[in-house]
Amino acid sequence: MTESKPLQINREGVGRCFGCGQENEGGLRLLFSQYPDGTIETKHLTAGHHCGLDTVVHGGIQATILDEVMGVAAQASLPEDSSDLACVTAEMHLTYKAPVMLADEVVARARLVNIDGRDMFVEGAIVDSKGVELTTATSRWRQLRMG
Repeated sequence: MTESKPLQINREGVGRCFGCGQENEGGLRLLFSQYPDGTIETKHLTAGHHCGLDTVVHGGIQATILDEVMGVAAQASLPEDSSDLACVTAEMHLTYKAPVMLADEVVARARLVNIDGRDMFVEGAIVDSKGVELTTATSRWRQLRMG
């Protein structure tokens, strides 16, 4: 993959978000980057208390990381002339293929697959250092309406 560039998230009301909120001391505080093809990526070294089994990242933490990176992919895909209202998760399906180990940095990537009206369809995966998919997800996002 080519070089990615840091991506600024400028959305009101997410400062304390468990996944991406930089003001949440107990949260993941995920940061994102974007590749030229539009793929969004986040990297995170999980804490010991994020385990399921003693050495494996809890499935709910994996789901949160994927939900966040796919949400950024959905939000980043909005056309320039659309409102800046947030996109929210409407549906999400995960497949846990192999354990994500606590000692490893978690790398998650997501990309937009399709837009249909206010719905955005996104695919994402947590991958190991060789790019092998450990956990995969598909999701449908909906952009909120004003009023």
